[in-house]
Amino acid sequence: MIFQNTIWNFTTENNKEIELYAERIGLPPLIAKLMLDRGLTTPEAVDRFMHPKIEHLRDPFMLTDMHLAVARIEKAIQSHEHIWIYGDYDVDGITSIAILMKYFEYRGASAHFYIPDRQDEGYGISESGLKSIQERGGDLVITVDCGITALDQANYAFEIGLDLIITDHHEFHGDVPKAIAVINPKRDDYPFKMLAGCGVALKVVQALSGDDFINFYEQIIDIAALGTVADIVPLIDENRVITSLGLNQMSGTRNPGIQALLSEAALVGKEVNSGHIGFVIAPRINASGRIGNPSIAVNMLIEKDYFKALEIAKQLSLLNTDRQMQEREIMEAAEAFIQSNIDLEREKIMLVVGNNWHTGIIGIVASKLSDKYSRPTVILNSDGEYAKGSARSIDGISIYDVLYRFKDLFEKFGGHEQAAGLSLKAENIPLLKNGLQKYSETEIRHFMLISKAKVDGALAPHMVTHDLIESIEALKPFGMGNPKPQFVFNELTVEDYKVLGKTQNHLKLIVNDGNRVYDAMAFNQASNVQYLRKSDRIHLLMTLEKNNFMGVETIQFNIKDMIKERMPFSEMMQRKIHKAITAFILDGQLELNSPQFTLIEAFDIIFTVPMDMPLLIYSYEALNKFKDCVMKHNYIRYTIHFNALDSLEMRPGYIDVIFMPIDFIGTQAMVYPITTAKMELLSHIPDRNDVAQLYKVISGKSEVSMRQLVQKELFSQSKVRLCLELIKQMKLVDIEENSGFFKLSWLPKPNEKIDLEQVSLYQEIMNKWK
Repeated sequence: MIFQNTIWNFTTENNKEIELYAERIGLPPLIAKLMLDRGLTTPEAVDRFMHPKIEHLRDPFMLTDMHLAVARIEKAIQSHEHIWIYGDYDVDGITSIAILMKYFEYRGASAHFYIPDRQDEGYGISESGLKSIQERGGDLVITVDCGITALDQANYAFEIGLDLIITDHHEFHGDVPKAIAVINPKRDDYPFKMLAGCGVALKVVQALSGDDFINFYEQIIDIAALGTVADIVPLIDENRVITSLGLNQMSGTRNPGIQALLSEAALVGKEVNSGHIGFVIAPRINASGRIGNPSIAVNMLIEKDYFKALEIAKQLSLLNTDRQMQEREIMEAAEAFIQSNIDLEREKIMLVVGNNWHTGIIGIVASKLSDKYSRPTVILNSDGEYAKGSARSIDGISIYDVLYRFKDLFEKFGGHEQAAGLSLKAENIPLLKNGLQKYSETEIRHFMLISKAKVDGALAPHMVTHDLIESIEALKPFGMGNPKPQFVFNELTVEDYKVLGKTQNHLKLIVNDGNRVYDAMAFNQASNVQYLRKSDRIHLLMTLEKNNFMGVETIQFNIKDMIKERMPFSEMMQRKIHKAITAFILDGQLELNSPQFTLIEAFDIIFTVPMDMPLLIYSYEALNKFKDCVMKHNYIRYTIHFNALDSLEMRPGYIDVIFMPIDFIGTQAMVYPITTAKMELLSHIPDRNDVAQLYKVISGKSEVSMRQLVQKELFSQSKVRLCLELIKQMKLVDIEENSGFFKLSWLPKPNEKIDLEQVSLYQEIMNKWK
C-alpha cells in the first residue's frame, strides 16, 4: 500500500524532441507534447485530428462480411421484404436502431425494430424474440449492438426460417454465430476495433448508401455521436470523426427527438459537449431501457413531430428521476451488504448480492462501487433460483477476461474490458465468489487497485494563459481515449479557502504561484477543508477552465486531486496500521541493538540513496512523519508492508517499508529510536479500567463499528483491538470482524467474577511490556 489515494502518472518526456516537433507544427511545446502523446507524429496527422471530416471514415467494405450484408439487405429492400432490427436496450443499442430505421425510411423500405425485455429476456438475442419476429412476418433480422456470442440463437433463427445478419462490437472468443453476415470490427484485420455498436450501424449505412452517404449522413451523425459518447468508447480515429461532426451538428440539429432532449435538459442554445451527453442526456435515454420501455426512446429519435418527441422526452425525464431514486436505495443496500459480508482488506474483487434490485439499475451501482472502492465489482440480483447482474472494473484489469475464466458457471455472459453482463443459477454464486477470491489472490496486487491519473504536463508560473486554454479547447471532443488534459502545478501557496454549494459540498481555494493568484474549485471535496491552513504549500492535479462571470472571462483551476503534508491516513490504512501495532504487541519485540540508519527528520535521504534493504519503522509517529515526507514530495516509489514483507507486493526499484516487523530476518535499514517507540507502544496497552470501560460500551450490542469505539478518542484502534481480544478470552462474547465492523455474539454470563489479571493473554502482555 501507499499513502496516496491516486497515483499521478507523468507521461514520458523528451524535451528536445518536443521542442523540435513544436517548431515543425507551429504550436507551443506543451500542446506539441499533447499531440505526441496522442500518437500524432506528423503535421498531416495533427491536421486530420484537429479537423475531422466525414471523408476520414474508412472504407466500410474493409469490415469482414460487409459485402455479404449489403447484398442481402439490398435484396430485402428491392423485394419489399419485412426487415427487423434487433437491438440492445441501452443508449448504444437504441441509437443503433434509430440509425438503421432512419436509413430504411430514407430508402422507402419496410423496417421494424425489436428490443428484448430486460427483465424477462435479458441482454442479447433470445429465441422468444426471434420467434415473435417470425410470427409477425419477419424475413430478415439485423442485430445491432448484440449477437456476437449468440451461437445457439443463430442456429434457431435458421431453423425457423429467419435470415440473420449480426452487427456487434463486443468481445468474443472462438467461433462466431452462423449467419449470412457477422460484422464486428474486432474480427480479422479491420484497422480500428473500438467502434461502438452505433458506429458499426453507421458503417453499414455507409456501405449501403455508397456515394449517396455524403448526402444522407447529416440525418444520423448526431444520433451516432450520442451513442458513441454514451458507450464510453475511445474518442479517437473513426469515433472522433463521428463524435466531432455529431456534436457540432447537435446544437443546431434538425432531428426533433434530439431537439426535444436538449430542451428537456435545458441545453438549448448551448454548445453541447461529451460531458452533457454522458451526465445529462444519456441517462434519460438509458432510463427507458433500465426501468421503462426502451421503444419510446427509439420512437423519439425517429419522430418527425417535435411536440410528440417532446412528450416522450418528458416521459424519459420522469423515468430518470425514478431511476435515480431506485439507484440511491440500491446503493444504500449494497453498502450495507459490503459492510456485513465483504472484507475489503482481502477481497480485491467485490461480489455484491441482493434481491428485489432492479436489474436495469445495478450496472450503475456497480460502476459507482467500483469507483468508490477502486476495485472490480460484480453486483447480482438473485430471486433464489437465478441471479442476473452487471460487472464493472478499473483501469488495468479486464473484467471480461476475469469473468470469462468462470464462463461455465454462467447461463449468459458478454461484455468488454470495463463492463460485462451475466446471469447464472443462484446455487453457483458461492462458486463464483470462491473463484474470484482465488483469482484475485494470485493475479491482483494491492498496488494494482490504486487509482491512476494521467498527467499531461507540469505547469509553472507564466505558462497559464488564455491562449493556452484556447489551444487545449481545440482538442475537443474530450472523452475516453482523448481525455481533457490534466496538469500538475506544484508548490502553490494557499492564500484562502472556503466551502461552497447548497449542501456545502464544494471547496474553493485561492492559490498563488508566486506570480499571480488563481481561483481553484474542488467539486465534492469539501471534506478536505479540515486539513487546509493558510500559507500551506500544496500540489494540485487539475484541468484548466474558462470561467465567465458578468461578461468577464477568467482562468480557473478545476482540482481533481490535491497532495500536501498533514493529509490523513485513509480509513483502510488506519485499520492496517493498528492491526499491525496490535500484532506487534502480541508477537513482536523491539531489537534493542538494532542499528539506526537515520532520524525521522532526515527521511528524505531515502529518495536519493539507492536502497536494496527494507526500511523498518516501529512507531506510529515515525510512520506519520514518513507519510508527510513522501506527501510533501508526492513521492510514490515505495510500498508499505505490515509486520512482514509481502513478496507479492514487492516491485523492483521501489523502497520496501515494513511497519512493526515481526521476526524479520535480514539487513535492517532503519529503526525508530527504541525508547520513544517503546513509550508509544505502551500507550496502546489497556489496563483494567480500559477493558471495563470498553465492555460497558459494547454490552448488549450485536454490532458495533471501530469508528464508534474510537470516536471520542479515548482509545486508539490498537487499544480497542486488545480490549476486544481480552474480553473474548474471558469467554464473554464471540467477535467477528469485517472491515472495521464487529459482530458480537454474547455468551452466557459466568457465575463468578473474572479477574483480568488472571487472564493468560493479559499476563503475557504485562510480562513483555510492563
